[in-house]
Amino acid sequence: MKNLYDPVTQPYIFFRNTAKVEKSLPFTCYHRHNAFEIYLFLSGSRKVCVENAAYLCRPGDLFIICPETFHAGICEEACEYDRIIMNIRPEFIEEICKKGAQVGACFDFDRKTPIRRTHLSCQERETVMELFEKYAQAQKDSEYGGALLGDTYMLQFLIFVNRWFGRDDDFGEEENIMPQLIRDVMKYMNDNITEDITMDKLADRFHFHGRYISRQFRDYTGLTIRTYILDKRIALAKKLLGGDCNVSEACWRSGFNDYANFLRSFKKYAGISPGKYKREHHGQRGKD
Repeated sequence: MKNLYDPVTQPYIFFRNTAKVEKSLPFTCYHRHNAFEIYLFLSGSRKVCVENAAYLCRPGDLFIICPETFHAGICEEACEYDRIIMNIRPEFIEEICKKGAQVGACFDFDRKTPIRRTHLSCQERETVMELFEKYAQAQKDSEYGGALLGDTYMLQFLIFVNRWFGRDDDFGEEENIMPQLIRDVMKYMNDNITEDITMDKLADRFHFHGRYISRQFRDYTGLTIRTYILDKRIALAKKLLGGDCNVSEACWRSGFNDYANFLRSFKKYAGISPGKYKREHHGQRGKD
């Protein structure tokens, strides 16, 4: 469960990932970060899944995925894929905007649609690759100002990302290739995350046997339904604890009907007790 939440501890990370992979469903199970993810797909055969949507990747597709959003990459055939990724924390974006670098516009979009896409030309892709290579070289530079020089390439990248996302090129609903059952089950669980969700209720709601729904969900997401629900409830509890709720209130308002189970589950999945989390994060509205 711990690997479902993959926190970014630095203000940002910028890297290139080239790998040879076998056919996999899924390639990695769903996970989420406390940061935006900017994802440039360069080559290969891959789908990007974000919550209850899935889209085919074309070379040159540039995505932005909201923080705290479940997402995964799936390869349905053996291939070599190549991508460039930046994870950047929202508070760092706010900080650099306050200093006059207005690079936040591309991150300001409706969280109900937690992914944006635009498509880059060959020349624009080359721009990103050149900036990344300069950034990577600056990180290795032991001379004065090497890391700072790397930051300037990161800022240039964000400037271009804002320019490119000024174009209209988001997804249409017809492009969503997520199986309808998985879409509907995820939406139902998210809409009712504070209620008692059982396999019998899912079976009655969707007119399939509970075991069939469970198997289809796990085959597509890499997660059990129970794990998905628990992670969503823990994420909601963190948000409540970051605000004005005490531990007991966060327990009931996040859908746990057993206080002892809440304490055990929270510590297991978050790594610390809810009381300690409250003390360390009060006033942050669960940003991490």
